[in-house]
Amino acid sequence: MDRGARQLILGTLGGVARRDIVRVFLGDQYADFDDYTSAVREVWGDASADRMHEAVRQANATRVWTSIELAQQEDMAEEAKLLYMPEPDFRLAVLLTVHVYGLAADPSARITAICKRRGIPWEFTASEGFGWVGDTDVETLAMRPALSAIADLRLAGATRTEFEQARVQLAIGTPAALKLSVIEAGSAVESAMKVLLTERGVTYPSTDPASKLFGRLKDAGIVELPMERIILGASMVRNKKAGHGAGEVPHDVPQETAEAVLASAAVSIAYLHKLLP
Repeated sequence: MDRGARQLILGTLGGVARRDIVRVFLGDQYADFDDYTSAVREVWGDASADRMHEAVRQANATRVWTSIELAQQEDMAEEAKLLYMPEPDFRLAVLLTVHVYGLAADPSARITAICKRRGIPWEFTASEGFGWVGDTDVETLAMRPALSAIADLRLAGATRTEFEQARVQLAIGTPAALKLSVIEAGSAVESAMKVLLTERGVTYPSTDPASKLFGRLKDAGIVELPMERIILGASMVRNKKAGHGAGEVPHDVPQETAEAVLASAAVSIAYLHKLLP
């Protein structure tokens, strides 16, 4: 989400001052901006923290002579914080502002439209904030069918909870959250397979991993072998990147990997739903 998109989104927030958006975001979580910068450094690394700090420093570097110029400089510094903070934090700042200020005009449609026009794979609702939907093709062919599938009461238990939690963690976007997103996405597919087996009258041990669940679906003639990689894709990445101990090398789950795993889980869930009786 580039600076231009962020500026457009900030413009939908009913004229709430940039300093008030920052204040709402910091809330009771950070003592001040320096405390927040330290947290960014710890979670996101030096590069992210230094980039944000430098943008604010430059905004404050211009020499001012009048109270009006000083106010303008302060506004620029507050905006710099919002334009250069990690993207997940910017998304959270927008949601918190909508909740705290109870804007007269719901900005959801405008924010979602801005995202679509600029090719940003997120939609926004005032109640839930930003939710990842992928690009146009992924949204149409994967996410929307999956969201429709988990509305089915038979998938409304663990499958729905895990899939929605995968989206939530992807939106949070920290390294730890991205790992959780992958775990939840893989688990959602496993839960969908269990529902399908139960609905088709096929028994299975509750301890069966994803590969054995697929094997039971195949042996029962419910799915065909060539679908194995498609259905188990999310679980395979989960096991490699997030589901087991890393050993000497820590797991790393990049944003694009977490997005791909969620899209893969969406395809699998939508497909498995079609096989329910």
